[in-house]
Amino acid sequence: MMKPAIQELSDWVIEQGLAGTDLNTLVTGLCERMQAHGLPLWRVHVSMTTLHPSFSAFGCTWYRGSGAHIEHYTRGLDMQERWQQSPLRKMVDENVLRLRRRLIGPDAQLDFPLLIDFRDRGASDWLALLTRFGAAQPAITLPGMISTWTTDRPDGFTDQELSLIERLAPRLALACYRITLQEVAEGLLDAYVGADAGRHILGGQIVRGATQELSAALFLADLRGFTRAADSLPGRDLLAMLNDRLGAITDAIEARGGQVLKFLGDGLLAVFDLEGRPVEAVCGDALDAAEDAQAANAVLQRLHGPAEDSALDLDIALHLGDLLYGNVGSERRLDFTVIGPAVNEVSRIEALCEPLGQPLLLSEHFAHACGREVVSVGEHQLRGVAQAQELFTLG
Repeated sequence: MMKPAIQELSDWVIEQGLAGTDLNTLVTGLCERMQAHGLPLWRVHVSMTTLHPSFSAFGCTWYRGSGAHIEHYTRGLDMQERWQQSPLRKMVDENVLRLRRRLIGPDAQLDFPLLIDFRDRGASDWLALLTRFGAAQPAITLPGMISTWTTDRPDGFTDQELSLIERLAPRLALACYRITLQEVAEGLLDAYVGADAGRHILGGQIVRGATQELSAALFLADLRGFTRAADSLPGRDLLAMLNDRLGAITDAIEARGGQVLKFLGDGLLAVFDLEGRPVEAVCGDALDAAEDAQAANAVLQRLHGPAEDSALDLDIALHLGDLLYGNVGSERRLDFTVIGPAVNEVSRIEALCEPLGQPLLLSEHFAHACGREVVSVGEHQLRGVAQAQELFTLG
């Protein structure tokens, strides 16, 4: 019974890992199959560290009768406090590969708050296994996987059941490693180049010069006064303030369906793709995002106080045009970005916001397409652009 069960379960886990099954499905399927082989599982948990700007690790927890759910552990004090009191911290810090605790009876060892909680909820036996991934790819920062296995059967796990779990754990870790690498890659690309560009890169668009045409509304934002603030504020305060402002602008853009392509020091470039949508609707979304961003920046302006060195007004230029979207750079270092005359033009328009005293400027193409009431601020010669262009702002 033991060897056939191990082989069947091992084959299934490897198949799921190769197929790219999501972690929830993998853990749920394995636990249900182990139950079918007679293992009295009450709770199973797997967790791994990861690379993501917002969270440091994630876990998948399965309970008998209620299935599995994914939890992401955010970076911060709450997570640190939970981690300090966890038996899993002991395993990682001291390289303990196996930790078992009986939760009831004369051999009970309840040396962590988590175990007391499990005991109070009816659990009887708990096993934790640390599976190391080795140092083959240290830059990825995935040192290993911890799995915990809990039963509520009064006499706990048998030696045969423990042996089966310990044989399966490395197979499960291998499948989780493969799934996690994909998620890490997607998460890092989303964070650094944006979700759409990330999909293109993972989809194989990685050759220098490989581009596609894109028609879009362009959104260029710049925080006026940042140079002055950089000269007067401590570095940490300046960075915190910049992150607050750029975060608020990004939230406004993404809430309206746009995507940020690049942060430009104290500003950013974003696009609202026209594909499959009316031009007026897309331009309307870009305008709404601009107004939302300026309102959010004004709120932050008030929160930071009236000090001159922290005053960062937000200038935004909106334009409409055709772009080339794809890989630009050297043979060994590429940037997934947009190029074309429209990018240069929106940059030149934004540079006129301060001298014209207008925090929001619209190009002639954008103004005529947006369907909103606009007013002209005159015809202006854009640097490096042959023909003068009439610019507008909202009426």
